[in-house]
Amino acid sequence: MRWLAILGALALVLVSAMVWLVVSDDEPVSEGKLIPAKTHQEDSSFRANRNKPIRPGTGPRLNESRSGGIRKVKEDKPVDENTVQSFGQEFEHKWYEDRRRLGKDRHKEMEKLWFKGRRPRGDPKAMANLEKLLEEFPDTNRAGCAAFELGHHYMRSRSLPLEERRKKAEKYWTMVEERYPDTLCEYNAPAMGLSMLALANWVYKDKDPGMARRLLEELIEKHKGETDHLGRPLEKSAKRLLESLK
Repeated sequence: MRWLAILGALALVLVSAMVWLVVSDDEPVSEGKLIPAKTHQEDSSFRANRNKPIRPGTGPRLNESRSGGIRKVKEDKPVDENTVQSFGQEFEHKWYEDRRRLGKDRHKEMEKLWFKGRRPRGDPKAMANLEKLLEEFPDTNRAGCAAFELGHHYMRSRSLPLEERRKKAEKYWTMVEERYPDTLCEYNAPAMGLSMLALANWVYKDKDPGMARRLLEELIEKHKGETDHLGRPLEKSAKRLLESLK
């Protein structure tokens, strides 16, 4: 009987403790407590500044980060007045200058041809769009980009033998050098420097190494600081290719 009384007392104590835990108020936890982000003034200030519209002429320069305060834009999206600032400040100026001269409607037609003509490389329909762009808008910055891309299109055209592809590509890459030396494409990529690199690599490296070497040496000497659309220095690319020729 004595043991039964002890067990009963212990059970009563346990039940009382459980009831007290249920009905008692929870106390705040001082350690590990989460503070909502909205209470931080700096966070709200950052969001407000991030959502402010970007004024024309404030896009990234050649070697600046393309993500600092500027919305990322996929390259497969057409360039328009809402996205052009994300592709580089110098390119933006040339884009707006073309639109000012052509008018919004004609400029839109030109950009549509460019967008349809960039990819896939080697596709006859894409090539036709860029050739139409060159024919209808020969005196624009975008025409230089089209000529550069047409060189790559022809190098990947499966309907032509290799030597014919090289001749076609050489025609358009040389056209960039002769007619569009100041053209800048997306991310301020210089069409002339890129065309010189392409000529050396795709056209002259095998059939005329001497010409390839001269082009690369000129590129290294006269085009310092230029980068491709991925931010890679053309000078370094030219030096690597030059080393492979020796």
